[in-house]
Amino acid sequence: VFIGSCMTNIGHFRAAGELLKGFNGQLPTRLWVAPPTKMDEAQLTAEGYYSIYGKVGARTEMPGCSLCMGNQARVADKATVVSTSTRNFPNRLGQGANVYLASAELAAIAAILGRLPAKDEYLEMVKSLSKSSDTTYSYLNFDQYEHFTSKADKIAIEPEVTAAAKKSYAAFVA
Repeated sequence: VFIGSCMTNIGHFRAAGELLKGFNGQLPTRLWVAPPTKMDEAQLTAEGYYSIYGKVGARTEMPGCSLCMGNQARVADKATVVSTSTRNFPNRLGQGANVYLASAELAAIAAILGRLPAKDEYLEMVKSLSKSSDTTYSYLNFDQYEHFTSKADKIAIEPEVTAAAKKSYAAFVA
């Protein structure tokens, strides 16, 4: 099971973590987790989700493409994979891999069960997410986190670069 890709946002990783939190022991499947950015990784770590992933035996990859591109890790030959990536091209995740594209919630449940759930099983398990959906699915708006904005404020952008960006933007919206 792979939870990651540039199209997943931090809420998907939180939701998966909330579902995994209720599982005791090691998962019956292999689970890879790879958030899209280092900022997501830092926030998920601060919120305790990396601890949850570790407790169930998930393999946390460095932020980025990972299994989605098959460039940091690959699954075993002819493996069946549930993935939150956006593509299931032949051999992308592994040689002869059979890939099912899914939401992070479905992927987490498949990791817990060791198989795709029946509709009723899925609905019962995701019901627990409704209690905290406002916080679970909130975006990581980097411009609203002092930890990130304080670093961004220290970056100097050369005037020529700013001028070129403004010129390109003006041409784009014209």
